[in-house]
Amino acid sequence: MQSNNNLSITNEDEIDLKAIFFRLLSKWHWFVLCGSLGVLLAFFFSRFSQPIYDIKSVMLVQEESNSMGVENLFEGMELGGKTNIENHIGILNSYTINLQTLENLNWRTTWYKKGTFKDTDLYKNTPFIVTENSQNNLADIRISITTIDNNSYHVKVDDKFNDGTTTYPIEFESIGQYGLPFKNEFFDFTLEKKGPILPSEYYFVFNDTELMTLDYVEKTNVSLVDKNAELIQLQMQGNTPSRVVDYLNELCNVYIQFGLKKKNQISFNTVRFIDEQIEGIVDSLRVAGKNFTDFRSKKKSIDLSHEAQLILEKVGELESEQATLNFQLDYFKNLLNYMGDADKMEKIAAPSVVGIIDPGLNAQVVKLGELYSKRSTLSYIAKEKNPSLIMLNNEIQNVINSLEENLKNLLSSAESQDRFLKNRKDQITMRLAGLPETEQEMVNIKRRFDLNNELYTFLLKKRAEAAITTASNISDAQVIDVARVRTAKKVGPKTLLTIVVGLMLGLMLPLFFILIKDVFNDSIKSKEDLEGLTTLPVIGEIAHNNYKNELAILEHPRSGLAESYRGLRTNLQYLFKGDLQKVIAIHSMIPGEGKTFNSVNIATIIAMDNKKVLLVGCDLRKPRLHDIFGISNSKGLSTYLIGQHTLNEVVNQSQINNLHFVNSGPIPPNPAELLGNEDFQTFINEAKKEYDYIVLDNAPVTLVTDGKLTGKYADANLFVLRQGYSRRDQIKFINQLAQNDEINHVGMILNDAIHNGHGNSYGSYGYGNGYYDEDHEAKSWRNKLTSTFSKN
Repeated sequence: MQSNNNLSITNEDEIDLKAIFFRLLSKWHWFVLCGSLGVLLAFFFSRFSQPIYDIKSVMLVQEESNSMGVENLFEGMELGGKTNIENHIGILNSYTINLQTLENLNWRTTWYKKGTFKDTDLYKNTPFIVTENSQNNLADIRISITTIDNNSYHVKVDDKFNDGTTTYPIEFESIGQYGLPFKNEFFDFTLEKKGPILPSEYYFVFNDTELMTLDYVEKTNVSLVDKNAELIQLQMQGNTPSRVVDYLNELCNVYIQFGLKKKNQISFNTVRFIDEQIEGIVDSLRVAGKNFTDFRSKKKSIDLSHEAQLILEKVGELESEQATLNFQLDYFKNLLNYMGDADKMEKIAAPSVVGIIDPGLNAQVVKLGELYSKRSTLSYIAKEKNPSLIMLNNEIQNVINSLEENLKNLLSSAESQDRFLKNRKDQITMRLAGLPETEQEMVNIKRRFDLNNELYTFLLKKRAEAAITTASNISDAQVIDVARVRTAKKVGPKTLLTIVVGLMLGLMLPLFFILIKDVFNDSIKSKEDLEGLTTLPVIGEIAHNNYKNELAILEHPRSGLAESYRGLRTNLQYLFKGDLQKVIAIHSMIPGEGKTFNSVNIATIIAMDNKKVLLVGCDLRKPRLHDIFGISNSKGLSTYLIGQHTLNEVVNQSQINNLHFVNSGPIPPNPAELLGNEDFQTFINEAKKEYDYIVLDNAPVTLVTDGKLTGKYADANLFVLRQGYSRRDQIKFINQLAQNDEINHVGMILNDAIHNGHGNSYGSYGYGNGYYDEDHEAKSWRNKLTSTFSKN
């Protein structure tokens, strides 16, 4: 036996990939079963899943605005300009545009037809018409409709509603009449039939347009066809192609109208501003014209003197300039008040409308309007602390600061010009004092009429120019490829990919459980596992017993089990070479490891080698030998140790030639004391005189000390460890017993070994089918042994 003084234990954390592979290979049937199940479930999932279609639309975004050459009708207005294609993508992805799209489509309700495995969207094919009698219908609640007859239907609701803070159930059943209002505390609508209704179950929901918008914003993919191109692609996937097509086409239409509205905003503001001004001037012009006509009729005066005519012309020029200047002053003051308000800035007219041709001011006003518009769009898709939004706000503030400084300078200059015009006007009108009273009155009346008429003509001209600009503007974007149902591409479910994923998941399931089980399983899994935990010799590896018989090798001498015991016997012969008496103590750490089974079969295999063997039941606490050999346990080792019987009286002949055994005997109250006294040593010494081998079947070592007491008389102490049952920490305990010399000459036996492909297993050496089968010769040999026992 190996010395017990220098035992070493290898690293338990090392991973034996080869062992893991063979353990997985041994469970191949689980992989086949779960893999097949995964493929089957994936196939059914793919077969009964809703189809997914991919639909696209392409828009062209022009790099420059095209307004048919009339963009210069307003001097300095700069209505056109470079476009930023990223802005187009952002606007198409914005909440506002998508919300307007859904509102235009009026998808307040969605109908479905109930199916066995999947429901069908009845878009454009609904059998009913729903009219809302109130806007308080609960949204996203499934309302089931089943036709009873031509006049009535059954309504059923079993769903949950979330009001934003609390979720509560909505459950009811009722009867409704077609064409009449259906009303309760949750809903108020009228249902009408379009035509004959098939006997099926239908259901519909009232959609929350705002929540639906968020869903469509997320589903719509807007991107550039190419980074160097001006083509934008709108792409969406859905289960109903016609619904997706209508949405994409309406989204394009809404965006084009949005672009035109933004482009025409200045023109609209100009027309509105002129209309407001004309409204007041028309009244003044009417009054001035009536006064002028009445005066001439009353005074019978038709012509003015040459001097009066000169004064009238000069004053008219000054008043015209002063009127234009007053427009500009009002514009400057309004712009100072409006430029910090995005809503008011959208309504401001172009500076050129009031005769302002300052290029810097025009550029700043247009720039500020564009920035406010951009911020309005970005605010729907960006949070308050978004870096882009912060940078945009900073840019707006910089433009406001620059515009405010420019406006103050212009306002100061205009006020100085206004004072100058007033002084000139006062000087010229003083000359009227030298004219006759009639001419003075005539000049004043005609002057007011001419001023209003000139202003009215000027505003009409500007209004016409603005209207022409509005009519000539076209959108920067136009649809190149509209979305079509015929071009929809089916992209899901991907049956092959789904099956592959199902197969992988099916294979991973047993892999996961096997590996997890191995992680938490600290049992001994193989001979290599055992040898890696100790330097103590492994005397033998016993194959799994498939025969449900304690005397398995006697009944099946050609079996793999019998062959494993023959290998153990050979190892023992090398171990005891030259010794005259051989005492073998069989131990286990815990019950259930096969200690008694191995004791009986080790004794049997040695006896079959024409050796005289005595098998001793030293387990005085839970004896089993008498049951195995089918005799009474009224006498045995315990009665010998208390002096009631002699050795010859307690020895029994087994049905196996050369094998005798001693029962444990009646269970004594003090087993440890009996095994520890000198009488047991006397028993061993007497038995050595008559037998070649003595095999001691002991009680489990970790439970009682009996095995330690008997082990000191043994020439070999063999610990039985069961594969898949005994724990790794038991090896540490055995190593400690050997290191502390509590038990000497220690070896190990791995019991119940099942190799499952990891190395050779007994019964599968490849020597040919039937090598270990019990043939006629084996049966004759067994009958001969039994006959010999009967004669004895």
